[in-house]
Amino acid sequence: MDFMVFKLKSQGCVKVYSNSCILFIAFFKEKIMKIFTKSYLLLIALMLSFFSGMSTAADIEAGIVKVAQKDESLPEIAGARLSISGISEKVSSASSTKAAASGISYYEIYAVGSSNVGWEYPSALQSSTTSNHGGSQLSIAVIQYGYGNPNQAIMNGISNSYSSSSVLCGTLATLHYCNAGETVTGWLYMFNFNGQQSGNFVTSSNSTASPFGYWSDSIYIQ
Repeated sequence: MDFMVFKLKSQGCVKVYSNSCILFIAFFKEKIMKIFTKSYLLLIALMLSFFSGMSTAADIEAGIVKVAQKDESLPEIAGARLSISGISEKVSSASSTKAAASGISYYEIYAVGSSNVGWEYPSALQSSTTSNHGGSQLSIAVIQYGYGNPNQAIMNGISNSYSSSSVLCGTLATLHYCNAGETVTGWLYMFNFNGQQSGNFVTSSNSTASPFGYWSDSIYIQ
């Protein structure tokens, strides 16, 4: 058997490997390099995907709005677009001077919309809608002031997560669609229960900052 001698300076010793052993080492090294290369390329792809996602979702950064929202993004039902102009009037009785979002300090149903009626804006004291809603579409808008995680809403035994959300800025008494450079202080959540004609709608959220707590609101939709 032919032998090749490789002198290794470590520990001043001489190690002898056969040709077959050298071939095995070369083969093993090639496999390791291929695995490393594939892993490295995969890591690069994941990093590019991550930063690409950040760039597409960079309208809000560290709680500051970078790109102003437009009213056109608000949902439309029965030819009428949801209006947020009445938010400040609806919550004025519970006004707060806090400018930056902390924990939830206000959580309430803002509007109920259906394909049969359009949008209805119940007052804070209403326990049911005044109009008889129904049709193929049924959406409920909920205002949350402060940081929190909304739970699934329930209507007629059906649970649904919110379908979309919009950020709001200002104090509670001056909530509005955010302009670029403003700090996010609230959210407008949309829940869809299409196909439901009537029933009790219940929504809730858990505050994730001080003041911590559980918030909920409900309304009977006729």
